[in-house]
Amino acid sequence: MSAPARHAQAETRRGSLLRTEFARLRARRFIQVLIGLALLGFVVLSVVAFTQYSKPTAEVLADAQARLEQDIDLAEQFREECLAEESIPEDEREFACGPPLQEQGYVLDNYIDKRPFTLTDDLPGGALAVAAASAMLGFVIGATYVGAEWSTRSIVALLFWEPRRLRVIGIKTGVAAGAAATLGLVGQLAWLGIAQLLVRTRGTTTEVPDGFWADYAGQGFRAVMLVVIATLLGFGLANLLRNTGAALGVGFAYFAVVETALRGLIPRTQPFLISESALALIQQGGISIFMFGATVDEETGSFTEFTEIVVSNLRGGLTLSAYLLVLLGLGTWLFRRRDLH
Repeated sequence: MSAPARHAQAETRRGSLLRTEFARLRARRFIQVLIGLALLGFVVLSVVAFTQYSKPTAEVLADAQARLEQDIDLAEQFREECLAEESIPEDEREFACGPPLQEQGYVLDNYIDKRPFTLTDDLPGGALAVAAASAMLGFVIGATYVGAEWSTRSIVALLFWEPRRLRVIGIKTGVAAGAAATLGLVGQLAWLGIAQLLVRTRGTTTEVPDGFWADYAGQGFRAVMLVVIATLLGFGLANLLRNTGAALGVGFAYFAVVETALRGLIPRTQPFLISESALALIQQGGISIFMFGATVDEETGSFTEFTEIVVSNLRGGLTLSAYLLVLLGLGTWLFRRRDLH
């Protein structure tokens, strides 16, 4: 057989294997059930969201404004009486009686029973919740996808047809990543659609600040990244343990027991935990972790009761990626070398 013919045959087999793996993923009954339950849950939560917001009428706004002004008058009366109290030293009255009212932040929305949905306040938070739910779903799907093949031994039969193990595990990993990216993207787009409907029927279409949509798009991209990483973590763990149930059990034990213990016993490990890193990846600007304990501020030289550690988007993503690469690398090495029978 000539070299071009062998190359064409290899390309055909690769394409056939890729299509087969996508078909295997779609055909998994448990995965179909998971997707169905996720869709049902999304619909139910969307309906609930419509009951939690309301576009205020003129009467509601007038009543809220009246109650706000009443509270301001009462607070102003209390402050004037406090400032006139002779029992309080004059140099301490400003501190004891509080700042001027214009600095205390009376907000009209706090006087409305069902506040309106706004893009700036509610869209990013909802996207974070969707990303977290999609990541958890992706972890289970990734573990189920490869774990079921180990349980049924179908992966052994597959190697009789395609004996090149690195190609097999590489294509399976790519299929899991592609499915995860699709899941994450669909989840973010679905929430954006619901948010647009909410803002038009249960909210206010006020102008968003400059750069809002660019920041939101960046958050959406990082959310898709998180879903891909979580799915591949589940995939890699199940491939390493050769069992879906074992992978899910290890995942539950880590998040419920190990991380909780580390936060309490060794607080300085928090920036390296998966949960904190995941939140730092998708939250705009990352997160701040406060370590309590007397330390010296390097800039001022004064003592402080806590230390603030900022975990940026980049650091969170790099930490998760490092864990993922180690897990996938170890699983691939063992898949290539160990006896599968």
